[in-house]
Amino acid sequence: MANDESIEDIVNTAQETRRGLSDLEQQLQSEIDKMDFDAFRDGRDLTVAETKRRTQLRASQSEVRDAFIALAFVTVSRLDDSAEVAALSKRMDGINRGLSDDLGRLKKIAAFATTVAKVADGVAKVAAQLVKLAAV
Repeated sequence: MANDESIEDIVNTAQETRRGLSDLEQQLQSEIDKMDFDAFRDGRDLTVAETKRRTQLRASQSEVRDAFIALAFVTVSRLDDSAEVAALSKRMDGINRGLSDDLGRLKKIAAFATTVAKVADGVAKVAAQLVKLAAV
């Protein structure tokens, strides 16, 4: 069943959500980078607490990446269910039916043209024979 959302609205919502996910992913990466840099600057390994926090941040990043994939599937599904895509699909089905009908007619014309060519070849051969007989 088609929904009343426009393609533009669906795409805009998806882009806004994607920007939010991207911002979140960047914030997570910035926190990881800061921890790594601080430890490097201090000439030390990450502390146990920092290592634990870094692991949590990486897991969160993985969840954000999974959300990007889910967003893509949800967006495609919403687009597929939109009234505009349903109307476009209906139009394309009509065009395809028309093209199928045209193809059928063209095949008939091609078969007829082949028959006409054979008949014309036969007539040409008969005419050539008549010219030979008339010359005798």
